[in-house]
Amino acid sequence: MSFVVRIALLALVLVTPTWSFAQSPETFEAADGSYRFHYPQGFALDSMFADGTGDATGVTASSMDNGDVRVTFLGPRDPGDIADATEANRQAIVDEFTKAIAVLPSIKFRSSAMTTMLGQPAVDMVFTNKRFGNVAINRYVFTVHDGKAYNFECIYREDKAEQFAPACDLAISTVSLLATGAASATGAEEQDTASEAGACTELALNRRTGAVVERSSNLLMKDPSPTRIARVKTAHDAAMAIDARAGSTPSEQDCRDVDAILETLK
Repeated sequence: MSFVVRIALLALVLVTPTWSFAQSPETFEAADGSYRFHYPQGFALDSMFADGTGDATGVTASSMDNGDVRVTFLGPRDPGDIADATEANRQAIVDEFTKAIAVLPSIKFRSSAMTTMLGQPAVDMVFTNKRFGNVAINRYVFTVHDGKAYNFECIYREDKAEQFAPACDLAISTVSLLATGAASATGAEEQDTASEAGACTELALNRRTGAVVERSSNLLMKDPSPTRIARVKTAHDAAMAIDARAGSTPSEQDCRDVDAILETLK
């Protein structure tokens, strides 16, 4: 389903693993200004691709000693048949995530619990992934807010959960949607009207490039192979180049070009 989280290839950044949660936290704000959350000092910004290119998608404390440590917020998405996140439909949400996440024998569902995110009830799910002798925790916190699905993805090693789980908790408890993001999320009708009229507005182009990012992420989730990564990166870079050249006055050709990129990601 479209709300299921992506498994993206993110950068490995060497950082000093000694921070204090008592210190003033840092603030992550999405490149499009749609949301922000707090994270501990000592983490670094995490980019979409392993070579450090693409927009920052969250924060990381990954290193040779720490293993993969990532905190990423995703949304808004179409929640499909899931109207809200409640105790009554917790199992249905768990089943959907399990179907999408546990695609390898090494990945197992461990537990779920109810929590709160964006002022709404949320389902906090924990999966384990045993790889290379270590067990990784893959934690997904899902909610529905104003008819849109949102979730956090937090990844850290099981033997370092005491060190890194609080970073996930901090992000979940402090994430907030910003006015600019709300405006973008509700701009579908404006985009549809513009498309029907044959125009390419800045909003219409932004939504198309956003769709490239989302579709790329979904493809990586299903197949993080080198061939798929190369294909996705080519599409992402091409869409960002079009967005850069268009600026605030995109042409109809700009929208058509990004539409063509979307077709290559089907």
